[in-house]
Amino acid sequence: MVMHLDMNSYFATVEQQCDPFLRGKPICIAGKGKNERTVCAAASIEAKKFGVKSSTSAWEAKALCPDIILVPPDFEKYQFISRKVFAILEEYSPTIEIFSIDEAFADLSHIKTYTEAAVLAQEIKFRIRNEIGEYLKCSVGLAENKLLAKLASEMQKPDGLTIIKRHHVKDILDKTPIEELCGIGSRLQLRLNSLGIKMVGELGAYSLENLIQLFGPHSGKHLKQMGQGIDSSPIISYRDFPAEKSFGHSYTLPKDISDINEAKKVLLKLSEKVGRRMRKAGVFGKTIHVYLRFFDFTGFGKQASGAYLQNGYDIYQAALKILESNPSKRPIRLIGVSVSNLKNARQVNQVLFLDKQKEEKALNATDKINDHFGEFTIFRSSLVKIKDRIQNIPDGRNKRLM
Repeated sequence: MVMHLDMNSYFATVEQQCDPFLRGKPICIAGKGKNERTVCAAASIEAKKFGVKSSTSAWEAKALCPDIILVPPDFEKYQFISRKVFAILEEYSPTIEIFSIDEAFADLSHIKTYTEAAVLAQEIKFRIRNEIGEYLKCSVGLAENKLLAKLASEMQKPDGLTIIKRHHVKDILDKTPIEELCGIGSRLQLRLNSLGIKMVGELGAYSLENLIQLFGPHSGKHLKQMGQGIDSSPIISYRDFPAEKSFGHSYTLPKDISDINEAKKVLLKLSEKVGRRMRKAGVFGKTIHVYLRFFDFTGFGKQASGAYLQNGYDIYQAALKILESNPSKRPIRLIGVSVSNLKNARQVNQVLFLDKQKEEKALNATDKINDHFGEFTIFRSSLVKIKDRIQNIPDGRNKRLM
């Protein structure tokens, strides 16, 4: 048996929990500023009643709900609360898989009946409200596998508890649109719709031979199984997840920029954030990748490999060479930088000269201060002008939050 726990309107309800003034009011989590590209990272339950949802632009949210309150995101706060939620969940299951910052799967194979599992789920929901925050709600799904458990948790929101038993599976899938299945994105949905497949049950009834011919042997078989509610994927504990293969950050600019010096400043801050995360993880990387998206949504991407790096400024220097090799002069909309080809710090056999040793000590001291007082409490002087303009570059979703 599998449980899927999904925190409802997570970022928004965390803010409402922390600030009683926001409770009962429509809010959306969005970056600072009034630029038209600001989008909602999350909408409160009250805002959703007006049609506001994640990815809705801030100006559209205002049009749908003039009284909506825009709240800047605080990702460190959300991760802190997530750890508390998942710590409670871990008390009831030997294996939990953190699927994202606000949802997780739990192995309940030690539970014999759905009745017993439902009692356990209600206890978890109660403890989250009682021990973490009364305004925090979650929906729980119980089923025989991860696919169905996640589908179940989506069926009653907010604060729901849904059980999908095997003898109910076919009836439920016959009434469920394919886009509600985890793993069916918009492009795949359109392709399946073009085949006359709109409901999950129709996917399950579709010819396996035709699916294999259209999508290949692996994907075709997988789609057929999804349509039948079959999922053999195991629950992988966050403790057993493979190490990160890369570290990266990207940032959508408030307005298009053509000035290479402005682009360099953004690239430097992104590189510093990547380096800081790599130091926390204790890894070095040798392949630097830079991606640019232009005003017309075309893009430029290029990577280069060299010595193993961890220092944000060294990453920046390597990334800068790639940025300067961009042949296009079109205005830039988004900048991204990532580091891959990683090795554990102990595996990197580097001989540090005296100046490098001093630099390493300075970086470690800076990291400790920023850990205690907040991101970019201490930063390079070259970031002075850009620091306040780019505050909310999130650390991304990390499956090893605990």
